[in-house]
Parts: sequence; structure tokens; C-alpha cells
Amino acid sequence: MNAKSHSLNETSAPVPENLFGQLASAEPADAVKIASELPLENRARLAAFCYGKRHLNHLGLLIASTCDRMSLRRAMGNAGDVVFKQSRDVEKTLAAERGRAQSSSSKITLASSANVVPLHRHAIVDEDDDMDDVAN
Repeated sequence: MNAKSHSLNETSAPVPENLFGQLASAEPADAVKIASELPLENRARLAAFCYGKRHLNHLGLLIASTCDRMSLRRAMGNAGDVVFKQSRDVEKTLAAERGRAQSSSSKITLASSANVVPLHRHAIVDEDDDMDDVAN
């Protein structure tokens, strides 16, 4: 396999695997320090990569906090503006996400009897039907 080939199901991080492992396992402050040593465009691409993975979202926001708005826009398009804003206060962003997740999960309820559609349907009788044939 040459250096540029990838398996079909692989989504590669925009940094070497060993560096990515260090970032993913580092404490937040250490991850920011490690990422800040990367060139700005690489950092922005790495922030976009991590932000797009649910389990790495926090890391993506931390890395994005070391980027400027334009580098994030180049890496993420218009979504870069949103990530830039969210990354200015990572803990507030994550707290809001947790609040929304808890709020939506607490609103899930089973259907009440008033909302349940009966399994059987009543026959609808058209008043214009000629019922004389039934009597004969």
C-alpha cells in the first residue's frame, strides 16, 4: 500500500495517527497546547474532523478555540461561523447541548388513551343508501 491509499471505510484524520492519539487521550488544556503547535490550516481541518464525530465533539471545539473564523470557514464552509462562535465558550456550548439532550429525553412519553386510534373502525352508513334490498 502506498502512503496515499486508504481503506474504503477509513475516515482519516488530517494529522498523523500518533499525534491524533495524543490529542484524543490528553486532558483538555494539554490537547489545546498540542493542537496550537500545528499550522493554523491543519488545526482548522482537525477541528472540523473532530467536531463532526459525536464522541470527539468536545475536542473539536477545543481545537477550534485556537483557530480564527476564516480558517474555520475554509475548513468547514458556513458551519465554520457557528463552530467559531461555539468554540469561544466551549463549556457553555456543551452545557447547553447537555441541557437540550436532557430536555428532549424527558419529554418522551407513551401515548395516552385519548391519543390512541382504535384498532377497529365503525362502519360508515351513507344515509342515501337504499336499505330496502336488505329487508327483502
